[in-house]
Amino acid sequence: MEDVRELKNVLERVEGKLIAAEKIYTAMNFSGFLAVLTLFYVILKFFHGGTAFSIAYWATATILVVAFTSKVWKRIVIISGIKRDPRKKIGWEITGAWIAGAMLGWVLVPSLNPGVNEEAGLAVGFLSFISVSLLGQWGILRRCYKAENEMVPAFLIPALAIPLAWRMKSGAMVWAGFVVSLGFAATILLYLHSAFKAVER
Repeated sequence: MEDVRELKNVLERVEGKLIAAEKIYTAMNFSGFLAVLTLFYVILKFFHGGTAFSIAYWATATILVVAFTSKVWKRIVIISGIKRDPRKKIGWEITGAWIAGAMLGWVLVPSLNPGVNEEAGLAVGFLSFISVSLLGQWGILRRCYKAENEMVPAFLIPALAIPLAWRMKSGAMVWAGFVVSLGFAATILLYLHSAFKAVER
């Protein structure tokens, strides 16, 4: 009996470390998103912003982020031993979610001229793009891997900020960037918190 209990404890510790690794890899994923967002604002001043620049930047960034995300989740699958259904092309599904978000945020929303001015409309489009893309990604990961809810702030906080950005007369785009950064930072902290809890179990 003592050997069985010891084996059980060892297996529980191993399981905790695997769960922690999964959480940390996902936190790395959102760190990548945060880096892309920060770079957007760093170079925005030099390219004078605008819809065309935003579309070009985020189209390129989306490809890079999706590639990074796919590699991260492949590592998660290997480490955690999750059984994948080969018919599910998760990388393509996540790409589709980001394409849908880009079409909504950078094409459809600007064509509707939302907000009190052009900058407010661009901010609404940006927040819509992030919210829809990450909501879609969360839904896919939750369906395939039973992903936890640490990801929710990343798309919920920007979504809740859309009505406020809509009415801003100045500084809407910069404010939207801080809102999205808040959502990403909250998600990273939640994943790291979950990782430490898993290690301590």
